[in-house]
Amino acid sequence: MPRLGAVAALALALLAAGCASSRPALAEDWYAIGNTWLDKKEWKKAADAYKRALRADPEFPGCAFNYARALGSDGDYKDSLDILDGLAKKDPDNVRVTAARAYDLYKLGEAKEALEAYRQVLDKDPYAPDAAYNAALLELAAGDSAAAAVRLEDLARASSDDGQVFLALGRARDKNGDAKGALEAFERAKALGKADADALSRMGELYEADRQFSEAMGAYDAAVKSEPSRSKDWFSLARLKLVVASDSDQGLAALKKALEAGFSDKKAALDLLDEPDLTSRDKVLELLKTKGLGE
Repeated sequence: MPRLGAVAALALALLAAGCASSRPALAEDWYAIGNTWLDKKEWKKAADAYKRALRADPEFPGCAFNYARALGSDGDYKDSLDILDGLAKKDPDNVRVTAARAYDLYKLGEAKEALEAYRQVLDKDPYAPDAAYNAALLELAAGDSAAAAVRLEDLARASSDDGQVFLALGRARDKNGDAKGALEAFERAKALGKADADALSRMGELYEADRQFSEAMGAYDAAVKSEPSRSKDWFSLARLKLVVASDSDQGLAALKKALEAGFSDKKAALDLLDEPDLTSRDKVLELLKTKGLGE
């Protein structure tokens, strides 16, 4: 999912508060208290303190920004966005405000507007990594995998240890029909501990299509270990164990897991029974019949 950069999440207090020489002391005091709560991730308490500061000085831009992000961090994206919209009108070139607006828009389900805001950020700061990553995810979700891939390739070169970037890059390459490149990116994400069950399952499919059956079984096995309820992946693992590896014990065990997880694809079950190299056919048939999937 799109991520909020450190500047907008944990270092909000670093945003310039503006000239404080004529600011009421009460506003400064509550602002400092808000920053203290913010550092402790006490979002509600921080928001309350910033609100009090703004009552004492409504023209306190740094405080208004921090108030918005405290609200957003607490899940109140609508009120956060309302404040940020006001700040953006006063200071349309403020990159931090634009980036924070983009994140709130995304969380409110306004993907098109969020993407436009992230693009505005990148027009001003082409090296803003979170904005580039978030824009790529939104482009990928919108079906523009080519644009997403370009952004993610740049990020991958700059952030070779960011597993989330490689995970997204794998998906973008996969959408673009680059199976080899997708597998390379997915493997990198896996090595960095960021490959989710969907990516692992897709790796299994891609390896199997390339007849790299050992790697495919490893990917399916990793997918079901990540999410044991994935009946389709259990079945794919069982099929390869029973047909390719001739491993009756592990194949039958995986098939049983698939059925217990709710596997119900009768065509796939019948296709398995038609495999000429299927091992333990009678036991496979017996298991399938317990779920009404046999002949």
